[in-house]
Amino acid sequence: MGRSRHCSEDERFLIKKLIKEGKTYKEVQKIIGCSAKMISNALKWEQKTEKRGRKRKTTPRMDRRIAKLAKTQPMMGSKRIKQDLQLTVSTVTIRRRLTEVNLPARSPRKVPLLRKRHVQKRLQFAKEHIDWPEKKWHNILWTDESKIVLFGSKGHRQYVRRPANTEFKPQYSLKTIKHGGASIMIWGCFSYYGVGPIHRIQGIMDQFQYIRILEEVMEEVMLPYAEEEMPLRWTFQQDNDPKHTSKRAKAWFQMNKIQLMEWPAQSPDLNPIENLWADIKSAVHEAKPRNAEELWNTVQLSWAAIPVERCQKLVDSMHHRCVAVIGNRGFATKY
Repeated sequence: MGRSRHCSEDERFLIKKLIKEGKTYKEVQKIIGCSAKMISNALKWEQKTEKRGRKRKTTPRMDRRIAKLAKTQPMMGSKRIKQDLQLTVSTVTIRRRLTEVNLPARSPRKVPLLRKRHVQKRLQFAKEHIDWPEKKWHNILWTDESKIVLFGSKGHRQYVRRPANTEFKPQYSLKTIKHGGASIMIWGCFSYYGVGPIHRIQGIMDQFQYIRILEEVMEEVMLPYAEEEMPLRWTFQQDNDPKHTSKRAKAWFQMNKIQLMEWPAQSPDLNPIENLWADIKSAVHEAKPRNAEELWNTVQLSWAAIPVERCQKLVDSMHHRCVAVIGNRGFATKY
């Protein structure tokens, strides 16, 4: 008995399609005009091509064990997983298996340490303010301090593409300065109506320095700004840093009849001014100032250049921030 002829690629495709549609061998033979052996060979060829490739070094059970351990201990590396499960495969194989189940290695986000009381306060704040109308958020004056560093202000990992064994050539290396170079501490405020005053803090930022800011900067600059730009009844927001909640600071606010907003500790993701600090640091990274004075000039210019629309969008995000806190059960959010 002679051998049946081989199928062309188009014939194999058509045979597979017809069989999937429920056609019998005889029906396929009539349509294509081939033998039953030819149909059988075509289907076997498809099965062989689907099974091609290196044999997996792990069994389905091993894959499940790897994934389970990674889920229960997400900070565990592939080397430790190999040791704990006593696997004979390489760490590369383990990383591949984790990627297959959507567990690739990523850099963890840095977030504040939240105690149980912090989580409860954050949840309480979010639930109390989730139904606030947007106009009510427009009455808040948002404030905060931030440290701006001359070098490394962008704050993300830098990558370089270079040939092998050229890591120390000047064009491929990242320049650093001991202790990060010059830095300045700034205090600023903003509202739905735009950015407010920004102040450079000289010396250590403690409760006495904060009182000086209250007496000098706020009385002379911030209060006139609030009276001119803010609604008649406005609220002052600040975080729960000890220097903000000292007796002297509380007395100053009471004397000036300024209403304070109750704020949960360890909640930078709820304060939209943090996004403006990120904008400033990006501007510093792009401008590359050479000393502290140039750094302060860059900060002032970039702060003044922040458009009102940016401020409005951030303030209007407060509803979504509260939703995110509740959705994450009080823990840190993407904001």
